[in-house]
Amino acid sequence: MEEHDGRWLYNGSAASRLWEKSAIGLLNGKGGLVLSDAEVIFCNIHRGIDYPSDEWLHNRVTTNPSLLQEAAVLEALRVPGNKIVLEKNLDAIGIEHSGSWALRWSSNSHPSKDDPLAEVIWYFSKDSLAVQNRSPVLSDWDGRGELESLLHWSEAVGRKGRIAEILVIDEEQSVVTYRVKEVEPNGDLEPPTSIQLEIIARMHMNSLSWEGSFISVDDDWPSDAIGIPLHGGRQLDAIESSVFRAIENDTATSSGTVSSSILLDLWSRGLNTRSGFKYGTTWRCYAGKIGDGHAPWLVVDPSREGPADWAEACLSSRLAAGVNKQWLYPIHVNGRWRYLEISRPPSDSRWSNPNRV
Repeated sequence: MEEHDGRWLYNGSAASRLWEKSAIGLLNGKGGLVLSDAEVIFCNIHRGIDYPSDEWLHNRVTTNPSLLQEAAVLEALRVPGNKIVLEKNLDAIGIEHSGSWALRWSSNSHPSKDDPLAEVIWYFSKDSLAVQNRSPVLSDWDGRGELESLLHWSEAVGRKGRIAEILVIDEEQSVVTYRVKEVEPNGDLEPPTSIQLEIIARMHMNSLSWEGSFISVDDDWPSDAIGIPLHGGRQLDAIESSVFRAIENDTATSSGTVSSSILLDLWSRGLNTRSGFKYGTTWRCYAGKIGDGHAPWLVVDPSREGPADWAEACLSSRLAAGVNKQWLYPIHVNGRWRYLEISRPPSDSRWSNPNRV
């Protein structure tokens, strides 16, 4: 095996078979197979192909400190039989992608004759997901960051009819799989009108010690989505209370808070919002009245919470899946809220690396 434009040219007898059977590397048209560093490691472990030299692995890790993690991600995908073509080889075989690390084919398909099933990006568990500016004021809000980039990436992947797949690896080289996509959470309730909101705003609100409020009237209450029935009245949480104070003071929506803007958006979608405290989010959202079913969605308030890194995102998504809910992260794009879901894939698509302890 010899170096070839930063990669490695394998001229062994198995070169053609490695591509034809497993879609490993890239045929050079002269009977050889061009491999990336991660593919060389995979072929050494799983195909019995020697490294170019005894010092090769040491030298390549020195050049690329992420190599061992990339090799572990590639192994997690390939061991179950998936065909994986890395981004640098896709142009050569004429397949478009969305800026992904690799494309994935199922075990019974091949890049030479079938369409890819998924596009893949991988991350370290400690890679940051922090937004640029967490100002609580909507007019100053700048939520740009990796999650917004993933929203746009998943949108591009979806337009091609593919799954947007994320693999996350930790310090022990343990790999887990997630999927990302935009979700439109919509409910069955009649959204409160501006007149109904103004009616509530004119009611007397008794301030509570934790910034919430209590309205001692529950007769002909305008909207089931707003407040909790309590002692013949309605208890409003801190964000609900801030919404009605802003309406009472005739404060423009653009100068309101991120929290209140998201809440108003959820109400406009016909959702019934309740506290998501037990699940580590600001809201849990029902499609209809309380008691008619469970709350399908858990919604984060990105101005006050949200994952700092992939380790926290994985934990939140796993918790949501464990209680049969979807974990949603609101992203403000072009004046409207869009909701990104990070979810666990079906059990037959959870790629993880083999345990060689």
